[in-house]
Amino acid sequence: MSYLLPLFPAESSEAALDAASARILCYHVNRTGDSQIIRVMSELGCYWEQTVFADERILFEALPESYLEIHSASASGVLVTTAECELFQISESKPN
Repeated sequence: MSYLLPLFPAESSEAALDAASARILCYHVNRTGDSQIIRVMSELGCYWEQTVFADERILFEALPESYLEIHSASASGVLVTTAECELFQISESKPN
């Protein structure tokens, strides 16, 4: 199952609204056998998190400068991976 989750600025300033128009579409697949918690954060104060179950796919919008944190359970504790959302960006193509 795929979800499209918007990421909107927490503030309504002009700069935040301009940044919101530059959102990118991103894609993540949980290829582990366990649930993950993903969190998207930006410098503008935008923030959301979502549980992604094993083998689940998720589409989300983010600002180009946002970071994705992936929290995964492991035998030794919780593993946190952080990467720029641009690494998860997909191209939006229009059907012919």
